[in-house]
Amino acid sequence: MHLSKPFAAIAFAASLLMAAASPASANEIRVALDQAFPIRLSETAEGVAIGNPTIAGVSVQNDRFLFVTGRSYGSTNLVVVGGNGRVLYSGRVTVVPDETDVVMVTRAGETARLECTPLCRPRPDIGDGQASSAAAEQIAGRASAAGSR
Repeated sequence: MHLSKPFAAIAFAASLLMAAASPASANEIRVALDQAFPIRLSETAEGVAIGNPTIAGVSVQNDRFLFVTGRSYGSTNLVVVGGNGRVLYSGRVTVVPDETDVVMVTRAGETARLECTPLCRPRPDIGDGQASSAAAEQIAGRASAAGSR
């Protein structure tokens, strides 16, 4: 069967859209806030997109290896595209809290988190009350000072 050039172009475009609509894999990545999750690809990637970069970030190490980092709580999606626009990976990224060695203390309706490894120190988190604000500011100040060295 012979197709005219315009029809062949439309058929090719439709096949690309169908490939994008039915991704090669549908997976869920669960990554803790401020942690990284490695992804090794079986083929060379040509493009990477994260739905909401305020929830998760993507760091591309090379054309077959990347890291997904949790930035804030929530869910978004990650799509990795290979040659000819073929979807190599498509899945949901959910950022969750890392509650390892964490103790939550609630006083007068205000919650504070302490990380106890083995001594307990403040571990402010998104949504914590004002008592955690001072600790969060100190941590941010210390991190920026470390980054400027």
